[in-house]
Amino acid sequence: MSLVIDDRAQWICQWRGPMLRFACLHLSPREEAEDAVQDALIALLEIDFDKLQAADPKRYLFGILKNKITDRLRKRYSGEVSYCEAFSDDLDVYLFNERSHWIEGVAPTGWHRPDERLQTDQFFAVVDLCVHNLPTKPAQVFSMKEFLECDTDEICTTLGLSKTDYWQCMSRARKQIQLCLSQKWFGGASL
Repeated sequence: MSLVIDDRAQWICQWRGPMLRFACLHLSPREEAEDAVQDALIALLEIDFDKLQAADPKRYLFGILKNKITDRLRKRYSGEVSYCEAFSDDLDVYLFNERSHWIEGVAPTGWHRPDERLQTDQFFAVVDLCVHNLPTKPAQVFSMKEFLECDTDEICTTLGLSKTDYWQCMSRARKQIQLCLSQKWFGGASL
């Protein structure tokens, strides 16, 4: 039985920090995010270890956490709420000229052999940094779509967004993440 506890303890030590950062992106105050992570880790301890031996720890733990976060968000948000989080500036003004062409110096550069770089932990650390630098609402929408793999209707229902608000958040998040990655990763800058 001690082997079971040791393996689970190793999973918890390795993944608790990343799980908490992810939960903090979706839940505030921090205590609520910590509670969601704690609930996910408790669920891990309640599962038969034989089922866990073949599981990918990251995928399994974040799958549990996704459900815990989604449950908490559903409880928090009820009813339609319009997108009211204002951006301090319109990102398009800084990226495109009056003819809708990229402004020189900010256009994305060619990404050489991205399949190799995508596999590195450092790349995902930069992606994490870029997502965490987004305004709250676009970060939540992007993260729910891309990391939690929620569908559009579920995101709109959970966060109380209209479809228009959803698409606006996704568009802005993708533009800002692309710009951030171009500057902090593909442009050659290092962490």
